[in-house]
Amino acid sequence: MKDSLFKLNTKLPKHVGRIPMYKTFHFETASSRNKEYAAYISERVDFLRSKFKTEGELEDVGDQLVIKNEKEALEIYTASDSFWWTDRENAYSENIKLAENLPNKDEAVQNAVKRLEALKIDTQFMKLHSVSNNFAAFSKSPKDAKGEQFPTSVNVNFNYELEGLPLFGAGAKTQVSYINNDQTVEILHFYRTPKQAGKAEVISPEEAVQQVFDNYRFAQLKDSDKNTGEITDVTLGYYTASPTDLQRYLIPVYKVKGSVSTPALENYDFNLFVIASTESQEMAKQKGQINTGLETVFN
Repeated sequence: MKDSLFKLNTKLPKHVGRIPMYKTFHFETASSRNKEYAAYISERVDFLRSKFKTEGELEDVGDQLVIKNEKEALEIYTASDSFWWTDRENAYSENIKLAENLPNKDEAVQNAVKRLEALKIDTQFMKLHSVSNNFAAFSKSPKDAKGEQFPTSVNVNFNYELEGLPLFGAGAKTQVSYINNDQTVEILHFYRTPKQAGKAEVISPEEAVQQVFDNYRFAQLKDSDKNTGEITDVTLGYYTASPTDLQRYLIPVYKVKGSVSTPALENYDFNLFVIASTESQEMAKQKGQINTGLETVFN
């Protein structure tokens, strides 16, 4: 494979041929007139409200149901199985006393898994991605301009895989955040429950890379030999839309990572997702895989 702009600086994965398809919306419609769907949403609201003890009026803001008061907020997404709970008093606090007994990495992960299981979240497809800290800077004197940084919370971050294939995009991540030893201050759970529904033929990784080579985004850059680019990674997986979007099926994609350099821009990194299904995008739309417009190659 040759291109006037890009060099391929990675080993391409093997062409697997067929991969499972997963249905992620399990109702005919997302309408309040659909009794089954309406009952499911009502049960979710009651369950999450009881677990978090969040008081307040239930507000319908379109793609979310929100319960909020001065101390906390609970956002329930109606197009997916997602929610976002926040302790509004302490989640973004810079009170160093609240962080004096932060859990270590192992303790934080154990606490997070227990908390998620108590919320009846299926953890079988969940993978630990990272454990990170939020920091705040504190100055001991007016002369100390930069101050000393202290961790103020611990964040346990999870992503997802299905049969070894990663889930990409905004709709597949979970985060549990702590202060003190085990005081939860935020839980973000963006997810759709997958159920296998047949298999799909996928294009080869070579075809996916060629689509990136041919994409309009890079057409003008090929007019000058002073511009360069490289492809650094190609991975097969599934694309997940925002938790606010109704997505009926996970979309097979190749995630293509790379960068371009020009005299005006030293380095620009990009991640592009190429639809991996051999079916046309129009067919994908007809099947209702996603309700938003996508290009064959899209960010």
